[in-house]
Amino acid sequence: MFKKLFLGGILVFMVGCASLPETLKTQTESPITDLAVIIDDPDGAQGEEVRLGGIIAAVKNEKTRTRLEIASLPLTSDGRPRIDAKPIGRFVAYVPGFLEPLEYAPDRLVTVAGRLTGKEDGQVGEFDYVFPVVDVAGHQIWRVKQEIRIDDFDSYHSCLGSRCSYFGFGTTRGEVYHRVTK
Repeated sequence: MFKKLFLGGILVFMVGCASLPETLKTQTESPITDLAVIIDDPDGAQGEEVRLGGIIAAVKNEKTRTRLEIASLPLTSDGRPRIDAKPIGRFVAYVPGFLEPLEYAPDRLVTVAGRLTGKEDGQVGEFDYVFPVVDVAGHQIWRVKQEIRIDDFDSYHSCLGSRCSYFGFGTTRGEVYHRVTK
């Protein structure tokens, strides 16, 4: 009985952790989430709902809205940009109102939900580029949390009979990994 309750609790916890933030939900059940689809057929995707994200390349506050230029990354099922992937391309997202440039700074991760409304000519460096344009209805800024996993397995199990090594002798391995969080 206890095992079933424990496993049920873990499942509820895992599902809760992997849910899409309210700000990224769309009216369409399956919005476009891959910039490659838009690049392949830009006219066919016009007017469609999208959920796209990636790395902020530039931010500019205009009179009534903020322009974010975003290097697109694939998203996880809960809308987080996958930091282990390569950028697919770039798009422009227009967010109504003012966004603080210190919070929405270049190199930060962001996901936007909205509607694809056109394209905009621009440049990336000196290269001419056509940016798909998203009118944003919701957005989420993300943080990259650095965590360290330490495996002290050998240290704790280096006992032979009455000779135990409680002084840290043995192999200790560590791994640094990055996790995207709100």
